[in-house]
Amino acid sequence: MWEGKEYEENGLFQNLDFTGETLTGVEFVDCSFENCTFEDCTVRSCRFTDCGFVDCRFSDVRFEHTTMGDSVFTHCKLHGISWKLLMFGGSYVMPVRKMEECELKYNHFLEMNLTRFSFSDNTITASLFADCNLTGSRFLNCKLDGTEFFRCNLSRADFRKSGGYAVDLSTNQLKGARFSFPEVVNLLNGTGIIID
Repeated sequence: MWEGKEYEENGLFQNLDFTGETLTGVEFVDCSFENCTFEDCTVRSCRFTDCGFVDCRFSDVRFEHTTMGDSVFTHCKLHGISWKLLMFGGSYVMPVRKMEECELKYNHFLEMNLTRFSFSDNTITASLFADCNLTGSRFLNCKLDGTEFFRCNLSRADFRKSGGYAVDLSTNQLKGARFSFPEVVNLLNGTGIIID
């Protein structure tokens, strides 16, 4: 579809299936992808800027020299993504601006500035946040089963009505963070404290 093309702007792409394929060397600006599947495929030397993804599936995608900035994901399944690898080199533009009712599994957020970012109402399982600035971030009403937070700044983060998280008290900054009972008791896991 994009053979020989290097630039797409304001495009609407629906029901595309990239399973097992390779997408190479295209810059997408203000494009919308609806009900598209990116599974067991390679996305090489591409750039996505201000793009929207609705009802899309990403699974086992190999991103090579590909960047993404200010993208919005709605009702998407995002499996196995390392978000830092998608950051524009040398800039502060985050790969994702907004996520709404998405399912994230085996995702990695490493050394990222996600200050005041809202992950609310998403399902984030078996994922990792490490060395991130999550000051004022919102995880309201999230399912976080098996998701770990390590060496993160979680000051003023909001975890109310969320559960399943693993937050290491010894490595994370938690001043002003908000949690709901009884899930907040999970913060004591790994401390050796016995609760009767």
